[in-house]
Amino acid sequence: MSIPDYTSEEFAQLVGSKTFCGPNAWKRLMSWLAVDQPFKDFMQDWTNSIAPVIHLEVAPEQLPNIQGVLEHHFDHLYPAQFILRLCQLTDEKRKHWLMTALNTEQQEILFHWLRDSQIDAEKGYIADHWQEALNADEFVYEGTPLYGALTSEIFREISKLTGSNIKRIR
Repeated sequence: MSIPDYTSEEFAQLVGSKTFCGPNAWKRLMSWLAVDQPFKDFMQDWTNSIAPVIHLEVAPEQLPNIQGVLEHHFDHLYPAQFILRLCQLTDEKRKHWLMTALNTEQQEILFHWLRDSQIDAEKGYIADHWQEALNADEFVYEGTPLYGALTSEIFREISKLTGSNIKRIR
């Protein structure tokens, strides 16, 4: 497989469909390539060392050594966010390969970001679908959905249960 155009609408839609990052957020992230030198430097290393392996249909038996390629880039916001999203798009073998190219502290941060993103995606799914079991026409009073007001209450409780009030900040 060839390296996709990360700035394309198609790739933005792919990211939006497989991660909690929406297509517009992905486009905003990629817009920083025009002005952020650390992001440009990262993308050059990514394109040369990592992208050819990440985008193969099947992971090779032996993945190349990328020690030291990502670590110094991860300390910048936009490369770190890029790594997070591409980690979410790949299989477990390549996810492990990417994560182990980072130092221990960076691995911990990425692990928690991945976990937070998974929880956010699950909460988003609940937000979009929790009323599907209800007949919306039956639970309306003078045009106002009776259960619509419960949404914020439900999410407050879900946030308490998932502990997502404490997002990891570097």
